[in-house]
Amino acid sequence: MANERMINSVSVGIVYVTSPGFEISQTEKAHILAEVQDGIDALSNFEPRANLSGAYSTLSVHLPSFTPWEGARWPGLTEPFYRSMDAALWSDPNQKIYFFRGNEYIRVDPYNGWRADSGYPKPIAGNWPGFPTNFANGVNAALWSEKNQKIYFFKGNQYIRVDPYNGWNVDAGYPKPIAGNWPGFPTDFANGVDAALWSYKNNKIYFFKGDQYIRVDPNNSWNVDSGYPKPIAGNWPGFPDDFAEGVDAALWAVKNNKVYFFKKNRFYNQYIRVDPYNGWNVDSGYPKPVGLGWEAEAKWRDPALTQLGFPTGGDGISQLTQFFQNASGSQWGYVSFFTKMPTAWFAYAGGGRVVMRRISGSFDTWTSIDNVFAHETGHIFGAPDEYASSNCICGGAYGKFIKRENGNCALCAVAPVSCLMKGNSLTNLCEWTPAHIGWEAFLDKIDGGLHSFINNKLYLFSEKYYVRYSSGFVLDADYPKPIEGNWPGFPANFCEDIDAVCWSEKNRKIYFFKGNQYIRVDPYNGWNVDAGYPKSIAGNWPGFPANFANGVDAALGSKPNQKIYFFKGNQYIRVDPYNGWNVDAGYPKPITGNWPGFPADFANGVDAAVWADFNERIYFFKGTRYLRVNPAAGWNVDGTYPQYINNNWRIPFPTA
Repeated sequence: MANERMINSVSVGIVYVTSPGFEISQTEKAHILAEVQDGIDALSNFEPRANLSGAYSTLSVHLPSFTPWEGARWPGLTEPFYRSMDAALWSDPNQKIYFFRGNEYIRVDPYNGWRADSGYPKPIAGNWPGFPTNFANGVNAALWSEKNQKIYFFKGNQYIRVDPYNGWNVDAGYPKPIAGNWPGFPTDFANGVDAALWSYKNNKIYFFKGDQYIRVDPNNSWNVDSGYPKPIAGNWPGFPDDFAEGVDAALWAVKNNKVYFFKKNRFYNQYIRVDPYNGWNVDSGYPKPVGLGWEAEAKWRDPALTQLGFPTGGDGISQLTQFFQNASGSQWGYVSFFTKMPTAWFAYAGGGRVVMRRISGSFDTWTSIDNVFAHETGHIFGAPDEYASSNCICGGAYGKFIKRENGNCALCAVAPVSCLMKGNSLTNLCEWTPAHIGWEAFLDKIDGGLHSFINNKLYLFSEKYYVRYSSGFVLDADYPKPIEGNWPGFPANFCEDIDAVCWSEKNRKIYFFKGNQYIRVDPYNGWNVDAGYPKSIAGNWPGFPANFANGVDAALGSKPNQKIYFFKGNQYIRVDPYNGWNVDAGYPKPITGNWPGFPADFANGVDAAVWADFNERIYFFKGTRYLRVNPAAGWNVDGTYPQYINNNWRIPFPTA
């Protein structure tokens, strides 16, 4: 069963995956386990009614050999370059490609499988003679110019010019300001550019800044062509949206006469390939990761699953999860992989698994594993990210059992709060997250039950939500739903935590009770609340004892005798709608002795009652359990009851 709600026992399988050079010590493993337990314990403290507990199991897998970044599109780069880069350069004199990141660079040979040359990365300082210190600390853009056989580097509002035919030295007189030396540059471009590109197709130079670009004609005094700047979007066909918003680096590769654009996404460095001889369109199949994307996980995970005796991929994860879950007897379960081997990101969740990687250093120095693991566990149970870089949205419906909008999304919330899903905080759970992980209703009791004969549906209410069943106790799709907005005309206070609800066959109306008031709903008038409601119970339900008029715990419309029963504490009354809605003589009565077979705790009071026409039984709810009564057998409780609500009503429900 999928992980619907963060309740009851959850099997947390921890798999340590290692290989030579990527070891995890016993000390680290002990630290990981303790941190994972702390994270789940912290979650359980947010909502004791969820009865959340972790059932922890661990396995260790050691792969005898592993080649990191095997299968990378640009082989031989180091991981920092697979994450992002600042500039890219095609060098015509030696037919090489250079990638720059921070104060380092890597040289790539496109004639050797686009592989990085050995000995790289190297520092810019000392290897690019004459570079000013600020340029040696990093560049923003690089450009080969076929027109004058020079290389240009840009940093902020300055640039330098390098002569590869003069020992790769910086030409005299540089750096210079962009402004005044590149005629026609708009001010924002003169203050700095993101990427630069020489085009062999038209002998033009392109500069990119944010979501715009300009085109320079070296054969027209290096002037910017008229009509520029232009937006990238719409002028570079096939550009994905994130590339149209800006690029990090660009180059023309003479090897295949293609243009490459590079852009870091949330997780890794990616690129697209453009064919200038095919309408400047992006080649099919792009963007691609520069190194490895999400498939990086499978490079070590699938061999680990095989070694454990499970299939690869999602099937293997599911079977491994079930293996852990069967051993613990837990209602839910998921697997977590801890490793030091390459992944697309350091921590993520999906597909029934959490992946956490220590990119550098030891796991036992990672003191926030508990926070991060709790955050990722939130994803397992349906909670969305809320921080800005996740590109979250406030609308939509998130969660698996209960669906609700993402009202704390940092991109649209009025005042987003740092909490579990925004900031990995274990001290604060945001307003929206309890619904997303299934905690906003149906936790410790049922508030009310109703069988409606107009549509032959059965309803159960809890806090702000309700569920609906069809014949055979089939839970209708898209439930639970909020009471608010689905029961027209309900006063605000009746939209949550109702006390009782019942059907009256006499007038075919539905009654909801809350405190000392009630409302009446007409299912033949669009399920609207009748005019003049709410009304007080006192004075409108003749013969009600004062304590019942102050509020009831449960109500039941009984089909066999057409009576309505109201329960309060350990007593009940019976109302005859066909006798002026009066309380029958002799009431109130104690539940004990009058409802045969009731256990003592149910005889002391019930939370809800409902007639089920599907099987002509009456159900009484108390806490997390329920009874089934057969009016045709002396109103006796059926055998084997009480039972837990959990799953018997197709509702995952806490069992304590």
